[in-house]
Amino acid sequence: MAPTQPRDAQRSRVYRAETPLGGRRLPTLPDCAAFRDDVVGSLWWVARFPDHDLAKAPILRPGNGARQAFYREDPGHPTITLPRRYRTVGVVLHELVHWALADAHDLPNHGRTFTRILLDATAEFMGSAKRERLAAAYVEHRVHVGPPARIGPAGGYDYGWDERLRLGRGRRFLVDYDADASAQGTLMSRAHRKVTLADGDAHHVIPERTIWRVRGTGNGRTTR
Repeated sequence: MAPTQPRDAQRSRVYRAETPLGGRRLPTLPDCAAFRDDVVGSLWWVARFPDHDLAKAPILRPGNGARQAFYREDPGHPTITLPRRYRTVGVVLHELVHWALADAHDLPNHGRTFTRILLDATAEFMGSAKRERLAAAYVEHRVHVGPPARIGPAGGYDYGWDERLRLGRGRRFLVDYDADASAQGTLMSRAHRKVTLADGDAHHVIPERTIWRVRGTGNGRTTR
């Protein structure tokens, strides 16, 4: 059975933190699409989200009459709705991060993983000054941010490892650690910087510093 998606507890605080950030205007949908393609086609993005490539990138919709921008998993293809007032690089990045996490159904929509990725993407595509302003706004509005991604032996990035462990007591995970080791089971404890998984009579105790990927399961959603 798929786990229930965690409550999106810091959604309103994330919005308040991002509102003053601003960002370059993208007046038309073609301008937004060009920026989307620059992001999704970049080496930075490909290294982190190789399954979210240009061929699968969300279709942009004008949102005539919509009150806000939002990402949605429409049948056949994801979409991002961008009313005229929301056509900025910051908003497009926000919605692209939702797309990057579209399969992470066991994480909150605007949780610690989301804010970590958005901070990193802001530094890459809007510059370090904007990143520092966003980080300061997160602190001001008490927005929690996850730790940096863990990088596996083959160079893959896992941004969700910490938040899954933080929220996942009693759930089953597959945990990859060291160079080529893995273990699966129900998360029993995360004490003393060690993760304990129970799999029947077997218990796996894994030093947290060695973990580079944590995988879980979930179900579908619509996000903004």
